[in-house]
Amino acid sequence: VCILIPFILFIAMFVPFIKEGNVCLSLEISHWKFDITYEGVWTFLNIIVKSTLSIFLLVIATSTTTFPDFLKGLDMLRVPRLLVMLMSFMYRYIFVLIDEARRLLRARSLRYFGSRYKEQFRAMGYMIGVLFIRTFERAERIYSAMIIRGFSGEILSVKRFRFSSMDILFMVGIIVSLVCIVSGLVNKIEHMRVSGAHLWQGL
Repeated sequence: VCILIPFILFIAMFVPFIKEGNVCLSLEISHWKFDITYEGVWTFLNIIVKSTLSIFLLVIATSTTTFPDFLKGLDMLRVPRLLVMLMSFMYRYIFVLIDEARRLLRARSLRYFGSRYKEQFRAMGYMIGVLFIRTFERAERIYSAMIIRGFSGEILSVKRFRFSSMDILFMVGIIVSLVCIVSGLVNKIEHMRVSGAHLWQGL
């Protein structure tokens, strides 16, 4: 969240200056003139609200659900199975690759005697090559093991997922809450836009 929200703000902050429409504010900096439009401000706020709600819903979903159950839910929602499998393998083996890279870095630090930058870059290149080769060999072994065990691409789970009445109530509550929040924000933003328009017209 601390990374995504500033990233979204950085991207969306240029929208009020790019979006064409009725100008609400003009800024002159040196020889450049920048116009901020009502439509641009509206689009900016729309992006921020939708992105923030999406991020918080994702955080809530991942905080209350284990990752295997989350993947199984995606599979039941007919998300492309290839995408679900890639997410599963990435989650499972990213920690293995990180541990492998740490071992290589530890071995490099134990053998480091203050060589020059050129030799350091060469050692780093060797280390990346070794990591790639080990990753490729591990992937081949994993693929062979999966084929031997009859893996068909379906994500199996011990738990039985059923759509109960509590799930329906939870979904209805979430939808109603989101509708109330979004409608309140929309009315507030619309009121601010109308008030700002009258203010700038008076000036």
